[in-house]
Amino acid sequence: MGTKSYFSLQYSYFHQFIKTMSITLQKGNSVNLSKKEPGLKKIMIGLGWEFRTSSQVDLDASVFMLNAVSKVPQDEYFVFYNNLRSPDGAVQHTGDNRTGVGDDDDEMILANLSLVQGAITDLVFIVSIHEAFQRRHSFGLLKDAYIRLVDVESKREILRYDLDAEFTAYTDVEFGRLQRVNEEWYFRASGIGGSLGLQGYVDKYV
Repeated sequence: MGTKSYFSLQYSYFHQFIKTMSITLQKGNSVNLSKKEPGLKKIMIGLGWEFRTSSQVDLDASVFMLNAVSKVPQDEYFVFYNNLRSPDGAVQHTGDNRTGVGDDDDEMILANLSLVQGAITDLVFIVSIHEAFQRRHSFGLLKDAYIRLVDVESKREILRYDLDAEFTAYTDVEFGRLQRVNEEWYFRASGIGGSLGLQGYVDKYV
């Protein structure tokens, strides 16, 4: 089975069985996943949005796996559409959805927390608009953006953060981050807007 077919099946599988009883977070909130969900290992991070107009906006979801000094230990720990898997095998991007057309999650990232290299302290989830300045696109063209975390094994949505309208002027947003503190995993609803472009985050973290 080809990669595209596998991920297509994976996508359908999640949306057929996921139950939607979860915690709704506000900006800045965090949840201790290790205490709330003991034994949690395999997760899916789903990111989604809707368009306000007929304009097609190309959004890219990326993950920066950072160490204690807020840098990726090597380039391959920056997971995005051109590098779909981290070297430790812990994080896998399911591929770029260029149009955002369709129900439910527009992009999905799979992670196995038990495989994350010991030096990694943060997984930062960024959504940026491709060629935003050239095309004069911003998050103002979007609505109903969210990030959610699903337990892969139980197919259960654990938490969700719905981003509000404050990001209309921005071209990229840190939706959320997973943080490891004293061997416990936390999820933080970041909601930090910017206009760095994806390259700006690369310059910052790589």
